[in-house]
Amino acid sequence: MKSFILRLTFLLSVFTFTVLSQEVQPGNDPREQEFDRTSDDIERFVNEIVGNVEARIDEFVEQRSESSTEVEIKDDDDEIPPDVITFNGDTEISESDTIHGDLVVKNGTLTVRGVVMGDVLVVNGDVLMKSTSRVKGNARAMNGSISKDDGAVVEGYTEESNRSFDSRKKKTARARYSYSFKPFMWFDRDYDNNFLFRYNRVEGFFFGLGAKKQYYWDGSKVLSGYGSFGYGFASHKWRLQLGLDRQFATSSGLYEAGAEAHSLTDTKDEWIMNLAENSLAALLFHEDFRDYFQIEGFSAHTARYTKDGDVTTLLDVRYNVDRYTSLSRNANWALFGGRSFRSNPSVNEGMLRSLSATAGVNTVEKYRRRSEGWDAYAKGELGGRTFGGDFDFSQVIVDVRRYQSLSDDDQISARVRAGSLEGAPIVQRMFELGGANTMPAYGFKEFVGNRVVLGNLEYQMNGEMLDELFFWPNFLSFILFGDAGAVTNVPTKREVYEGFDAINASTFKSDIGFALTWHDGDARLGFAWRTDKSAPVAVFFRMKKAF
Repeated sequence: MKSFILRLTFLLSVFTFTVLSQEVQPGNDPREQEFDRTSDDIERFVNEIVGNVEARIDEFVEQRSESSTEVEIKDDDDEIPPDVITFNGDTEISESDTIHGDLVVKNGTLTVRGVVMGDVLVVNGDVLMKSTSRVKGNARAMNGSISKDDGAVVEGYTEESNRSFDSRKKKTARARYSYSFKPFMWFDRDYDNNFLFRYNRVEGFFFGLGAKKQYYWDGSKVLSGYGSFGYGFASHKWRLQLGLDRQFATSSGLYEAGAEAHSLTDTKDEWIMNLAENSLAALLFHEDFRDYFQIEGFSAHTARYTKDGDVTTLLDVRYNVDRYTSLSRNANWALFGGRSFRSNPSVNEGMLRSLSATAGVNTVEKYRRRSEGWDAYAKGELGGRTFGGDFDFSQVIVDVRRYQSLSDDDQISARVRAGSLEGAPIVQRMFELGGANTMPAYGFKEFVGNRVVLGNLEYQMNGEMLDELFFWPNFLSFILFGDAGAVTNVPTKREVYEGFDAINASTFKSDIGFALTWHDGDARLGFAWRTDKSAPVAVFFRMKKAF
């Protein structure tokens, strides 16, 4: 069909030109005969080209048909055979785009917000996967790195390889790298780039601006500055943090030394509930699950970070100088609920100087409906009058989490957390259990002490698995959970590893329950029962996973 159209178009052109030539020069002019011979030659040349093109197209189609039969199509609805699409330079796949096949990007950064039905390969660049992205195959970055936001999905494996670092290279010769670090559960990211917003019973509405810390793995910069500032409209206080780090990028990791100064509204309850969910709970339902205090001071630290595929590690040693001040409740407005916010507890005021060491390792990889890997974190802190502070204490906290997939449709999640405080019973360093995301069947922070042990276990089944047994909405997952914990007080002047013998079966409190949740495990409606006595069921709603 293509050859017929080409031939017809060519002959019509020749015919038209011949007629026009005859109108201008009628008769048997030699130039007319020469033109006819030239037309015949051109026609034979075009026929040869068309024939070669047709042969190549037939050969290509035949090869693609043979190779496509060897490709395993996992989903029945993938009717389009995979193809390879190649780009050069920075490339972005928007949220509304779907790439049917494999995607290759050379010498640039690939930003994925949509769906790639095949594999992703980036050469001399990074893969930046946003929360809405999904790659059905594997994701590889050669001479680059892979960065995944929460919610991003790679159904296959991920692989990245970084080039050796050479400080003599010019900036224009360096590949672009991701400047993020994935402390999956270690820290609460209270601010991101640009606009800041939060709401709580101490500050009320808080608005500000912030710049998050960057990790220059490629050595493109040696200084990393970060900070934030904003204003609390109920507390009538400005808050500020400014930090500067000197970084050293090597093939074995990223090293840094730096310092920061601050005047902040702080909390020790980041591990209980993240900032975004707590702000929504306070704004909508009069529920603020954090306690607050003011810290003014500075810290100096040295740290080492590593990032190898989905494995990240952290080691941080820090000297802290902070003056602690109690804060009162200043806001009492919420969109729903007629009750008032609970009061904000006082803390031990004074100057606290301490030396702390933090270590962690994370291997967690998040998929569309499950997570898999380890997340372990430990922190030790030593404070005392030898450092010039008002409080003499030592504290150790260990938090270990495991996410284990049993299949594509069910998984087990477990957390064990333990802590010990020795010396002065400082309120802002004591341990508390009960209520949201710890033991939901009990009162919020019902148990307080200087020794703590907590265990949480969840089993989640996705809707597809349940739908095989009986009618069940595919988008709705089912969770069975159990929690057990104990808090006790032991005499001071003991080592931090002592005193746990006071925790036994009689001191443990536990609960069991179930929850209905969205397929990703967030936004859950739960029901919990105490196991030590008969009590009404505790009903709760959470917008994020407990751990």
